Amino acid sequence: MSSSTRTRAATCLATAAAGAMALAGLQAALATPAAAASRDTIVSIAQREAGNAARNKENPMGSGCNYYTGVFRTWKPATGCGTGDGVQFRDSDWCADFAKYVWKNAGVRHADVAEGNGGVLTGWASSFKDYGTQNGTWHARSSGYTPQPGDALVFDWDQSGSIDHVGIVRSSDGSRVYTIEGNSGDAIKYKDYARSDIDIVGYSAPVGIDGGSSLGVLDFYLSDSQSSNVATRPVVQFGNSPMVPIRGDWNGDGKDTVSAYDPTSGTFYISDTPESGLASYSFRYGDPGGVPFVGDWDGDGRDNVGVRMGLTFFLRTSPVTTMTETTVSVAYGDPGMLPVVGDWDGDGKDSVSAYDPVSGTFLLSNTPQTGAAAYVVRYGDPGAAPLAGDWDGDGKDNVGVRMGTTFYLRTGPVTGAIEGTVSVGYGNGGAELPITGDWDGDGKDSQGVVR
Repeated sequence: MSSSTRTRAATCLATAAAGAMALAGLQAALATPAAAASRDTIVSIAQREAGNAARNKENPMGSGCNYYTGVFRTWKPATGCGTGDGVQFRDSDWCADFAKYVWKNAGVRHADVAEGNGGVLTGWASSFKDYGTQNGTWHARSSGYTPQPGDALVFDWDQSGSIDHVGIVRSSDGSRVYTIEGNSGDAIKYKDYARSDIDIVGYSAPVGIDGGSSLGVLDFYLSDSQSSNVATRPVVQFGNSPMVPIRGDWNGDGKDTVSAYDPTSGTFYISDTPESGLASYSFRYGDPGGVPFVGDWDGDGRDNVGVRMGLTFFLRTSPVTTMTETTVSVAYGDPGMLPVVGDWDGDGKDSVSAYDPVSGTFLLSNTPQTGAAAYVVRYGDPGAAPLAGDWDGDGKDNVGVRMGTTFYLRTGPVTGAIEGTVSVGYGNGGAELPITGDWDGDGKDSQGVVR
């Protein structure tokens, strides 16, 4: 397949969260990408959840049945519980599940690690103090610390020494702290307290977040060589956090260029010349907080965008050059899975698929509208950041993962059980996000990171 007609699957940055967490993602966030994390992102996600009538309260009210436990702790009882947004609600105290969901979806470092895989954050409110203590971000109320937006604050209602509750800080002033809390009167609620309130034990700041509202400009470090552990191209600065980095061949020249998606407004900023810092095209698509992805839906050699909301993929079919909006949609995957896109059969058209971070399994489909996977591929460790791209230039996409600072690119065809791998250490880890693309038009995708 020529470079003008081959497709380039988007790295699922929602998920990218899982490795850098950052998935992305992610991540991923189980349903939302982990953008370059910021305090504003944390607060905006908490506010979004508070406004989501499908899951911002127990169902039935007063039962303990809630969405957030249903996402994280599927072993909890579900008898008598309702459902919402594709998730079976589960019965448990859920303030910590809500706070973990917000941090995870905002891309807070280490918040994506499942408790069964050694994650510090669990269904216990006390785990948020443990997180701060372990990572050096714990601040006792008695220290005089000024709480920052996005912090987790924990409470001991009877001063027994046992932590009872956790919420998310949305703001503070000289005398009061303002919060968003799950499991507050059976719902998510806005609350406020005197900063001197003896029920407040203290605050854990999210790792990797400074006191500002943003981490600034996104820096793309890209390599044209799968064997190079350093960038081979000049650093590209495009977009600002909390935007999510994406990439695609928008003009059909055979080369991918980096672009960005703003989850706070649901706006794509597409550029053919990102080194200029300017968007060639911008448009809103889907609801704020959707999970962005990229692919060539019609085989014309030009990529387009889409968003995943809930379990449904919405694929924008009108060109990125126009404000006209046409859409096709398909539901695929289960709750907790992350979107992955690729041309698995070499027909020139990308199809949407899914990655299960719990088992480290890719569920790839050429016909996702059937709901069935054509190929099931386990690759890498659970919770890795999933990747997709054409590693050998044969016109067919394959999968990969990033674990730690190493990219692992699977070379055995997705149609077979043989697992060949090319690996390269690249990046510094931490809050950076992995990305893959064909930056030089040679027909092969290679690695990059975004900081």
